[in-house]
Amino acid sequence: MADTSMIPADLILLLLAIGCMGGFLSGLLGVGGGIIFVPALFFSLSSLGFSEEHAMHIAIGSSLAVVMATGSTSAFSHYKRGGVDIALLRAWSVPIVIGVLLGAVVASSVKSAVLKEIFAGMTLIIALYMAFSKDRTDVVPLRFLTQAVQKFLAAVIGLVSAMLGVGGAILTVPLMSYIGLPMPRAVGTGAALGVAVAVPGVLSYMVTGFLSGEPLPPWSIGYVNLLTVAMIIPSSMLLAPLGVKVSHNMPRAMLRRVFAAVLMIVSVRMFLSL
Repeated sequence: MADTSMIPADLILLLLAIGCMGGFLSGLLGVGGGIIFVPALFFSLSSLGFSEEHAMHIAIGSSLAVVMATGSTSAFSHYKRGGVDIALLRAWSVPIVIGVLLGAVVASSVKSAVLKEIFAGMTLIIALYMAFSKDRTDVVPLRFLTQAVQKFLAAVIGLVSAMLGVGGAILTVPLMSYIGLPMPRAVGTGAALGVAVAVPGVLSYMVTGFLSGEPLPPWSIGYVNLLTVAMIIPSSMLLAPLGVKVSHNMPRAMLRRVFAAVLMIVSVRMFLSL
């Protein structure tokens, strides 16, 4: 453990920088910043001398707390504009929450090195998907995606999201397009489902971290670090609009390639740190 008397100034500067970077990229790429926040927080906490045994758990739990705060604002904004499919939200919320709770329990029971492997592997898969998949130009539903299959996939998304520390929109939005939901409503509903992921995820990481009975960094409630959350939320929200503005001047295909490249770099860096 690092000397806690020397941490605040260094940590605050790092968290503000992470928030700005994550906010800009989330606005630019149209996804939540969790996929950026988790590795950035992990490497930052590790570089400051915190035990790597808990750094990954804290990075994921804190990322979900940020997603919960920023996602709630986004979801409410979409809801006011009629951009949330309430029926779908109700149908998928329960299986997603079940998946999140299971994912949080699994994550808390494995070592940080295993979580890093899972994060790096899943990030690599998402990067490849973003690099080679194409946007659908129609809204014709795929027949095999029945209600039962949708709920099963929603549970899987919840589990994956809890172990990655993300809101899940990167997975739920494509799935909703495959069942025939127009993209604007898919994005809004995805934001709302992100809250359904984040709330139980945050509570689970708080409880499992608290029950671990092991020493954790200052300002932590279980595996959620309040200082991290307090610094990242305002800085990310400050830079997100700039990312959105820049994105409107870039072709969508280029945005997908940029996103895939960013995820590929994150994945490789995580693998190299094993």
